[in-house]
Amino acid sequence: MPVTVREAIALPALAAGDPVVLGGEAGLDGVLRWVHVSEVRDVGRLLSGDELVLTTGLGMAASAEAADEFVRQLVEVGAAGLVIELGAAYPSVPEPALRRARQAGFPLVVLNRPVRFVDVTEAVHRAIVAEQFEEVRFAGDVHETFTALGLDRAPMARLVEAAADLAGSSVVLEDLSRRVLVPAARDEPVDRLLTDWERRSRLTPFPRGAEAGGPEGWLTTPVGIQGGAWARLVVTAPRDGARARLVAERAAQALELGRMIERDETSIQLRVHGGFLLDLLDGRLGSEGVAAARLRALGVPTSAAYVGAVARLRTEAPVERLVAALGEVPGLVGVLDAVHVGLLVPAATDLDGVARSLGDDAVLAAGHVVSGVLAAATSLRSARAVADVAVTMPPVGGCVRQADIRLPGLLMSLREDARLQEFAESELGALLEHEARYGGGLVDLLRQFLAVGGNKTELARVAHRNRTSLYPALRRLEELVGHPLDDPASRLSLGVALLAYDQARQL
Repeated sequence: MPVTVREAIALPALAAGDPVVLGGEAGLDGVLRWVHVSEVRDVGRLLSGDELVLTTGLGMAASAEAADEFVRQLVEVGAAGLVIELGAAYPSVPEPALRRARQAGFPLVVLNRPVRFVDVTEAVHRAIVAEQFEEVRFAGDVHETFTALGLDRAPMARLVEAAADLAGSSVVLEDLSRRVLVPAARDEPVDRLLTDWERRSRLTPFPRGAEAGGPEGWLTTPVGIQGGAWARLVVTAPRDGARARLVAERAAQALELGRMIERDETSIQLRVHGGFLLDLLDGRLGSEGVAAARLRALGVPTSAAYVGAVARLRTEAPVERLVAALGEVPGLVGVLDAVHVGLLVPAATDLDGVARSLGDDAVLAAGHVVSGVLAAATSLRSARAVADVAVTMPPVGGCVRQADIRLPGLLMSLREDARLQEFAESELGALLEHEARYGGGLVDLLRQFLAVGGNKTELARVAHRNRTSLYPALRRLEELVGHPLDDPASRLSLGVALLAYDQARQL
């Protein structure tokens, strides 16, 4: 911890002088930058701030006004405190100087016994240098820890746990919707750490950099580069603000770097294992004739129309299980990434039968039927998005298509996209913060209002409210969302945002 005025006067070299604090107790925890000995009257020109000034009072002895002027200069220059060794030449501090120090919260300490100022400066400077060395050592430990974790390709959870260990505090990684991604509790159980998390988090503003704020004094920092934040780190009880800030910033960098590496690895894996399907998705097949020839060479029957499909497991089992189960499909089967297996098959293929053969622990989703091989890229992309949604839904007993999931499915497929989270926060952030702060049920009222298509008569019925109380609530709701509720486009936008918000809460 940095050396403070309080700690300095407790050092043996100063404690031997029987120090007494006469004023400015509120400033005793001010941090010292250096110690300066001065007996000149114009002491202010010698200082730059945060110094502890030692004197025998020669620069103050001419008069009470001179003493007051001496203290005034120290206050204005931002000195950390004043220590006066009393003696025959300067037996007491005049009342004006004391009054100024007390009014300014400026520590003024007197010594009733003589001390060797050289011993004092040496002791304090040694403590300051030791603290600076400790800060450098700590910074080195932080750098070494996160560098080693980065080289080990450590997952998010290990990075957040390391941040909590270094900060000596609970640390939480949350996304832009205030959903907890990784909690690392310290000195408290996880359930207590996460109690009412979303509401508490919304009361702490989202920072541009590492900042402390909010009602609980959390230190938070965004995770992301070039303004593209996708999450934030929260240090809930920082013991040392400077150290916690260093840890949070370094951890945020490690998390972003890990995410970038993971994307790169996925890209490499797609190129190695995706083969033809990945070339198709990336537009690397050239002309339709070349694509059709390559597909025939891979043993896929020529067809007037094709359909792209994607299978994935509901568990975290290896995708090789799916590849083996799809071995008899009359088309192309290839691994797209760690969880998706892609298919390109003739449009006449019985995909519902294929889906049933996989069982309920897997999902098979299909895109739309297309003419030609190159056009199948869009079908494959659509199937992958549908599969990601379908895996969160109950089994349907066959192949899943876009018509089975509609808008909720589209939003569910985009739930991890920071742009969707930003959109929902933009539309509903002020309303959700108001709800977190004051309650009142306005979010439920908006949900009911949208469900009845903005019909106020029907709203009064389903909400069990009379018109007298309903209209002021709707006006307040309109103020919070910042858009007219009678506007169909506004209701559509709010409805999409609220659906995305509700889906995030259900996961």
